Amino acid sequence: MKKQFAFTGQGGEYFSLILVQGLLTAITFGIYFPWAFVKIRSYLFDHLTLDGKPFSFSATGGEVFSLFLGQYLLAMITFGIYAPWALVRIARYMYEKTSYDGKSFEYTALGGEYFSLLFVQGLLISITLGIYTPWAIVKIYRFQLERSSYDGKFFSFAADGGQYFSLLFVQGLLTLITFGIYAPWAMAKIYGYLGGNVGYGGELVARVELEGGKLFSLFLKGYLLGAITLGIYFAWFQMELYRYYAECASFEPAAAAA
Repeated sequence: MKKQFAFTGQGGEYFSLILVQGLLTAITFGIYFPWAFVKIRSYLFDHLTLDGKPFSFSATGGEVFSLFLGQYLLAMITFGIYAPWALVRIARYMYEKTSYDGKSFEYTALGGEYFSLLFVQGLLISITLGIYTPWAIVKIYRFQLERSSYDGKFFSFAADGGQYFSLLFVQGLLTLITFGIYAPWAMAKIYGYLGGNVGYGGELVARVELEGGKLFSLFLKGYLLGAITLGIYFAWFQMELYRYYAECASFEPAAAAA
């Protein structure tokens, strides 16, 4: 049975939220940012459901402040070497504080293996003058998803670097020769490919069925109204975009998708 995402955030509520959180972050010279981050992320998850069941985010600003500060300092004093461990530690916390239907997600990656992965992929990108980038992205996504679990079952990622390279090349070329007009259609195809290769527990596969024409209309409306309102419409645009993304995303039984 198909499990559909839904998002119910409202532009007015979101505008008030980001306005207040932005002001508090500004007047505290950025110190309040972790609390703002938690409030905004909590709002987004509180308005997201899958198959009618809710998500939630239970982190606290104080915990996030301590976590960000500690990991940032460790990365700084090690001249960036500790960064992969910091990213893993932060990701693990975020997963633990994110729940669906009352159960938390888990992230089991280790900093050492993430460091090795990033080092090798970065090296391969450098010696191939960037050509290897799509393969590196696929490997990193696979690493992340295969170490992400919910209710004891792990996610998977079946994308192929060669296919992704071809997709990016063609979509990038079409976007270039149309002076950017084709970009929404390119986004729809790229997101559809990446999302459609996500699986869960060998039982479910994701589907992301965006339409380029709809995205084009949303972006055009968002940019025009954003310009007219001097950016105020951004909050409504973001909510409308999230709502559309959710409408186009679902999980379905792997057997049905085969």
